[in-house]
Amino acid sequence: MAVNRASENEEKSKAEKRATVARVLGYMKPYKAWIVFVICIMIISSVIAVLLPMLVENAIDVQVASSNAKGLVIVVCISIALSLIWSVLYLLRVRIMAKVSNEVVLTVRSDAFAHLQTLGLNYFDSRPTGKILSRLIGDITSLKDMLRSMVTNLVPNLFFVIVLVIVMFIKNALFSAAIMAILPILVIGSVVIMKKAFVFWQEYRQKSANVNAFSHETFNGIRVVQSFRAEQEMSKSFSEITADAQVNWRKAVKLSDSVRIIIDISMGLGMMLLYLLAIKTKASVGEVVAFTSYLGLFWQPIRQMANMYNQLGNQIAGAERVFEILDTKATLLEADKPIELPRLKGEVEFDNVSFSYPDDLNTLVLDNISFKAHSGQTIALVGPTGAGKTTIINLLARFYDPVKGTVRLDGVDISKASFTSLRAQIGVMTQDSYLFSGTIMENLRYGKLDAADDVIKKACQTIGAETFILATEKGYDTEVNDQSLSQGQRQLLALARTLISNPAILILDEATSAIDTYTELLVQRGIKILTEGRTSFVVAHRLSTIKSADCIMVIDHKGIVESGRHEELLAKGGEYAELYKAQFEL
Repeated sequence: MAVNRASENEEKSKAEKRATVARVLGYMKPYKAWIVFVICIMIISSVIAVLLPMLVENAIDVQVASSNAKGLVIVVCISIALSLIWSVLYLLRVRIMAKVSNEVVLTVRSDAFAHLQTLGLNYFDSRPTGKILSRLIGDITSLKDMLRSMVTNLVPNLFFVIVLVIVMFIKNALFSAAIMAILPILVIGSVVIMKKAFVFWQEYRQKSANVNAFSHETFNGIRVVQSFRAEQEMSKSFSEITADAQVNWRKAVKLSDSVRIIIDISMGLGMMLLYLLAIKTKASVGEVVAFTSYLGLFWQPIRQMANMYNQLGNQIAGAERVFEILDTKATLLEADKPIELPRLKGEVEFDNVSFSYPDDLNTLVLDNISFKAHSGQTIALVGPTGAGKTTIINLLARFYDPVKGTVRLDGVDISKASFTSLRAQIGVMTQDSYLFSGTIMENLRYGKLDAADDVIKKACQTIGAETFILATEKGYDTEVNDQSLSQGQRQLLALARTLISNPAILILDEATSAIDTYTELLVQRGIKILTEGRTSFVVAHRLSTIKSADCIMVIDHKGIVESGRHEELLAKGGEYAELYKAQFEL
């Protein structure tokens, strides 16, 4: 299975920028009423903005020219009132769109989180967790910034420019045409620069994900880092990865900032043409001042949009990465009309099952495996590391689908069963039993979310976990995380959690390795309780723990090379006998 390293760039998105922007805006459909209201506000605001220069023109050419003090005061008062109304409408527009953008981002983040949970283990096994978190948190936050930029700055500015241009042509078509003649220079130069800059923004988002992934891996493995005194090496690597990201950021910003130079040149040329035409046509002072104001009003939103592009290119690149998550198709799909499994007896059958990872279909991990396990049996899987033992139990729990063959439970093809009814009856316990941040009681309740407190406590008593639980500061209400308890204590809680779920089939993957002898006795006692009356699959390297299994299967060379009871396999003198002899000689 191909794995993406923390320092390795992910594949770059091939989505069109316009399609990405349209998709972001598509999330605003549920807020049509608010959008229409904001558009009305923008229309009123734009009208006010273009009226103000007209009032200035009137004040100079009419009121001042005729020495009409009263008229001048009236014009000034009207201008102040309109400016106040414009400010109130601006604040109202920004607040509404901030609320809408926050709601949209909440929807996108919830959709992305829900979709991630539908993806198979292959997706999570093939990339660092930090890169997934980078998309779920950082890139979605950039999408939020993109929405805010577009709906509070970009769209209003574009709308205002259109209204302004119409008014300018109505006022003086010659002056307006001269100013518009400069636009091709601006448009062509900006498009060329923005396309080049966007490539660097994409690179920057990828490099930023590398920084997040490397940080996540380092602090997850901080014990290893400190144990081997690798702090300086990790700091050096982190600096290199960060510097790599900064190089692309600087290139993108430099290119984006160069758009301002084109704007300033265009504005200067427009101003020069305006004054030359004013001299030639002998325009009035008021008209020249008004058009100078219009020119300023025209270039102000253009400059704001150019400044915003520094952020927008980065934000679009982030939005693309978010949509890549949403567009990733789940490799495990529920049947169109899934079967709701009744309480299973525990009959398990693998019928000519072959498996390879989705990104490497030509390399078989398992090849034509067939076996049957009867209700209540304990099946042990042994063999060298990487032989496919864990793959078998992953197929049984349907964390993966075989590329060939069928896995059946009580005669039912598990690919036709609903995920809920299947996994509710399969209890999985691994070597590293994970605990979430929260209380002990909350972690135990993962076994069955609606389990009563007394049922949970009884399970802990049965397993033998209550002794250490009550010895903690607040008993069942003690706050824990995945690092606050010993591995043996986590295993005991995992056993209790599995017992609470009351599975029909039990999967134990190296459940007793790496714990002390005393805790192992408690865990083994708990396992014995758990396996009673249940079909159990046990993956173990410590062969002494599976001598009493009903069937031991030796997995190697992509298949089952031997199977039988402990005594039978020893008598054969085959691979199991060699493994057993080698282990006890050591």
